[in-house]
Amino acid sequence: MTENLKSTIRQNWPFYLIGTAAILGLKLFYRNANADELKWILAPTARWVSILSGIVFQYEPQAGYVNHSSRFLIAASCSGVQFLLICIATLLFSYVHRMPTRREGFYWTAASITVSYSYTIFINGLRIILSIYLPLFLERTRAFDGWLTHEKLHTMIGTAVYFTGLLALYRAAGYISLKISVFCRDDLSQTGLSSYLFPALWYLGFVLGIPFLGRVIRNDWENFREYALLVTALCAALLLAALLLTLSGMHRRKPKKSPRLFGRRKDIF
Repeated sequence: MTENLKSTIRQNWPFYLIGTAAILGLKLFYRNANADELKWILAPTARWVSILSGIVFQYEPQAGYVNHSSRFLIAASCSGVQFLLICIATLLFSYVHRMPTRREGFYWTAASITVSYSYTIFINGLRIILSIYLPLFLERTRAFDGWLTHEKLHTMIGTAVYFTGLLALYRAAGYISLKISVFCRDDLSQTGLSSYLFPALWYLGFVLGIPFLGRVIRNDWENFREYALLVTALCAALLLAALLLTLSGMHRRKPKKSPRLFGRRKDIF
């Protein structure tokens, strides 16, 4: 297994290097970026949300895209850049080794970045739509009178939409990569809970792992434990649901065994 890992790294190190550089570069850029510097992703996201909802957003420098009547702002924190990074990591590091040649490897690397960008805008638009309308519905049902708060709901919506979207992207990319590869039928195509292991690790690593290290350095744990517990519980529930759907689909596709005949066969004329 160690030799296989070394061989995989040796054959695919240029793609891993490109992916790592892209992720780290975007991560460092995003840390201090304002709305003006993120218009490359905020602008198409605002247009997509307008198409879905009919709500018109206007751009305000340094702030983001705002609709005053609905009192909603698509700010830098709503850009979805973190989900973009997770998608790039999931697509690239999970499947680039399946490419049969270096050329296909570079194509897959470029596609991982461009598809992740488009997919982030699509998924983030759905998340924003839910963030606009779901709180309004819950306020009418007095759902915020108890445990649920607007902040917790915001976390739950983001986790549910992003994590579900990541699982779907991972499965689709796995199917496509196997179609491209002429020889690869490795353990990443396996079924069951392990088939969702990589996207879950990437998601939790970015959403909880990196912030955890920052909290350790700053020794700041305010509200983090509750946030981490909520995110982990939601991801576990979604993983369980995905696993049940996968097992159900496998059961329906399982070929039926032909009935076994006992005794002598009689020819029918």
